[in-house]
Amino acid sequence: MLSNRMSDKYHSCLVSRLSRFVTLTDHECAFIADMEKDEHARKKGRPVVSVGDRSEGVMVLKSGWAVVKADSSDGRSQILRVYLPGEVMGLAEIGSAHANHRVVMQTDGIICPLPRKGLAPLFSDHPRLGALLTSIGSLDQIALRHHASSLGSMDATGKLKFWLLQLRARLEVANVGLGNRFRVPFSQVEIGQAVGLTSIYVNKLLRSFVENG
Repeated sequence: MLSNRMSDKYHSCLVSRLSRFVTLTDHECAFIADMEKDEHARKKGRPVVSVGDRSEGVMVLKSGWAVVKADSSDGRSQILRVYLPGEVMGLAEIGSAHANHRVVMQTDGIICPLPRKGLAPLFSDHPRLGALLTSIGSLDQIALRHHASSLGSMDATGKLKFWLLQLRARLEVANVGLGNRFRVPFSQVEIGQAVGLTSIYVNKLLRSFVENG
């Protein structure tokens, strides 16, 4: 873990997240700070990536929440993934020329794009960081497959509990939203899009959670 001195010097959700896996050096933290230097504010609801956009590199979600959405021909949307503060967007698509899904800001936030040319020094000068980010990208894909298979085998109550507990665990890794109380910036319709339930069923389940303590 980072020392208090380093944590204060490099206040970053990405640093906090990566520090759960390895003890980062001052040099590595400085590189991450440089990655996050090019800040772009994004408002809630604004697209970050649209289907067919060229895959230019990766982006650090410095603050705020974002979601990956898939749209069907009948106009319905499905939320495939939630990105939280400190997570890196686009790792899974780094080998693809174009984006296959759209990414939308779920809240106001800040993104820090790192073009493909900026990835070269990551692997040449900071091979451990490069390997760590690559591993996290692979783990993300495994987690997404596990998430999909788990939701498919659960009843409605289990689906919603599983989704909320996953968010809680991931927020804790980045040292944001610690504890059993955290804000979930989703409407009941959007929660339904994420777990495969109708908004009416989501409302019913949330009321039952409250009633049961």
